[in-house]
Amino acid sequence: MEILRPDYVLTPEGVVTNTDVAVEHGCIVDLRPASRQSNYTRRLAGKIIIPGLVNAHSHAFQRAIRGGVQHMGGTSDDFWSWRTAMYGVAGALTPDTIGPISRLAFLEMALGGVTAVGEFHYVHHQANGRPYDDPNELAHRVIQAARDVGIRIALLRVTYNTSAIGIPAKPEQRRFCDVSPEASLEAVSVLSDRTDDYVRIGLAPHSIRAVPESWLRELASFEGVVHAHVAEQPAEVRQCLDALGRSPLAVFADSGLVSERFTAVHLTWPGDGDLARLAAAGGGVCVCPTTEYDLGDGIFPIQDWPGRVCVGTDSHARIDILEEARLAHTVGRAHAGRRGIGGERPAIGILQSACAGGAQSIGFESGIAVGRPADLVAVDLSSASFLGVDPLEAVAFGAGANNVTDVWVGGQEVVRDGHHAMHREIIEAAKLALAAVRA
Repeated sequence: MEILRPDYVLTPEGVVTNTDVAVEHGCIVDLRPASRQSNYTRRLAGKIIIPGLVNAHSHAFQRAIRGGVQHMGGTSDDFWSWRTAMYGVAGALTPDTIGPISRLAFLEMALGGVTAVGEFHYVHHQANGRPYDDPNELAHRVIQAARDVGIRIALLRVTYNTSAIGIPAKPEQRRFCDVSPEASLEAVSVLSDRTDDYVRIGLAPHSIRAVPESWLRELASFEGVVHAHVAEQPAEVRQCLDALGRSPLAVFADSGLVSERFTAVHLTWPGDGDLARLAAAGGGVCVCPTTEYDLGDGIFPIQDWPGRVCVGTDSHARIDILEEARLAHTVGRAHAGRRGIGGERPAIGILQSACAGGAQSIGFESGIAVGRPADLVAVDLSSASFLGVDPLEAVAFGAGANNVTDVWVGGQEVVRDGHHAMHREIIEAAKLALAAVRA
């Protein structure tokens, strides 16, 4: 048994002090009053333990484009010009490079307190569109990358078929594409054999522009978690309205996919009634502010949304889940013209988005309570910037990835005093992989 003694612990009832966290067999087995007489394994002075952070939307391979697509030669740069540059890297990936690049992204996540990731995986086949001998070869490499780093992963296996509504996929998109919805469901079924305490498999119809409406109706037979890009761009919304007469979310809903298991990623441009429709179904929204702002996508109206929120780092322009959650909520304040969004205590709303909201979205448990998995993060609050600040407010409104010192996943210490045991190995392999795909 390992007994952790921080200065503070964030429980479902709030922040408590003088409390030891006992961990055994991967779970929290006790939250007991600390005393001088009781023994402890680790003293975490000046630190607060919070639940593991969850990155609910990741494209791990896009870590390879960081720093190479911020300015591409003109004032008209936008999502669509960025996407063209991203395709160049996606087309160069191999089984031997997607693993090391994914490990690099997941290492950065772990160092920043992420204990579980929702990996929106859509690079499936060879560059010419021909499947590998094992059609799930690249998915296996990405799953293994997460396991190597030590974090949990929900592999959200993407369905992709068209370039836009009614328009065949372009050559640079062929390696993303399935031949039928049945083929997509079969791939998910086979991958589900890998499901365990650390691995989940979900379904991800990429977007309205990439999946025919007739396919969506067939994909609705899937019974696990479902994520989809929804209404990310105004052009996408206009095309959907022109072609199908409804908003993207309405098309997903009419196809039977919108339920409590559904997460709409981005939803930057919801149509009339979309938020009420999604809330009534019990679905959630995943926002990725650093990517959405970087690409000029727009801003999800969180101030008008009553339901579950989670966050992701998407293209990995940055990897800092606390910052993503903070941006989502504070920018919502700016648009609302008031501070009172996110519940009676906004700090709780921010941390719910960073922890429990994401865990629910991708099918894992969260929270510091007896019987829950010991997915824990220690955040150092001993710096001068936090002096005199309530610990909950300090984490929600001031802390970030750089303040994370220790991370446990299933009771196993993945990061200790800011260091990961495989750090050097992962970095060296990633250097070679990045050079190969950028050549």
